[in-house]
Amino acid sequence: MNAEKLLCSLIETESISGNELDIANFLKDYLHEMGFIAKIDGRNLICEFGKGSKTLLLNSHLDTVPVCPGWTLDPFKAKKIKGRIYGLGSNDAKGCVASMTNAFVSLKEETINGKIILTLTCDEETGGQGLEYLIKKIRKPDAAIVGEPTKLDICIAQKGDMILKINSKGKSAHSSYPEMGINAIYKACNYITSLNGIKFNKKHNVLGFPTIAVTVIKGGLKTNVVPAECEFIVDVRSTPKYNHEELFRMVKSKLKDADVHKHSIRLVPKETKKDELIVRIAKKVLKSRLIGSSTMSDWVFLDCPTIKLGPGNSTMSHQANEHIHTSQLNKAVESYKRIINGFLS
Repeated sequence: MNAEKLLCSLIETESISGNELDIANFLKDYLHEMGFIAKIDGRNLICEFGKGSKTLLLNSHLDTVPVCPGWTLDPFKAKKIKGRIYGLGSNDAKGCVASMTNAFVSLKEETINGKIILTLTCDEETGGQGLEYLIKKIRKPDAAIVGEPTKLDICIAQKGDMILKINSKGKSAHSSYPEMGINAIYKACNYITSLNGIKFNKKHNVLGFPTIAVTVIKGGLKTNVVPAECEFIVDVRSTPKYNHEELFRMVKSKLKDADVHKHSIRLVPKETKKDELIVRIAKKVLKSRLIGSSTMSDWVFLDCPTIKLGPGNSTMSHQANEHIHTSQLNKAVESYKRIINGFLS
């Protein structure tokens, strides 16, 4: 089964986050047919091949986001149109799964001077029982390739994500006498304006500067009551130039009288040095750009030299009529295969 046919089968096996078991079992059966022994752990698939002291991890994710509005095609029916394959997850990241799996299978008859561990995991879109859980159960890799859509550019750094919860306190009053109260929503608006004034001066070479975005706001009880409380969520995308504690202090200093709470600080930025073997080999194979990524991936759970690499375009992810170019899909199979051979040679 070539990568295109495999991708079509994956698209037609629904795997919205939390429902990955069917697709994991489908791939387990496929790998069994190809002569491998794969196992299911939770809603994850693990398959190992080769022997030796050096280990390379291949990882991508099986889950997709739910269907968004705007689809004009059946999201669960793969359709090929003018060199593109359409369907939910085609780009993020079933194209990577298909090409990575086929590269893995194609090496069966070759002599591999090391071990390849293929993990196709659940819950990447939501967090939960995927690679974060599985990584504790496998041999620590010497390097890793995380399959995400990068247009086959070589991603050597990705931003982290710190989530802050900020509360503004006011005083309730009847809305016909607003001067008798303190409007917590107005205070929140002032805080948000202050956040726009934060300036960063340490620029990362491929990730640029951190970003700050207000993503959720909640306030008010009734139409005729001046709100005494307002809460909003701030999404801070960090770089290795600023740790999360430093960024927290920067936010806190701008909002002196606000209650600022760390809701999540565990998703730290990651980067791999240009001179690491996995980067040098990928660069030699692909002659692609070295890039940074603002989006998260399971790389955050790895503690080894890692690149994020795959067919597809991250800007196409989570969109209606999601698709991937077959030319990239087929090129990815050969590229993964050559990088694996180069690293384990």
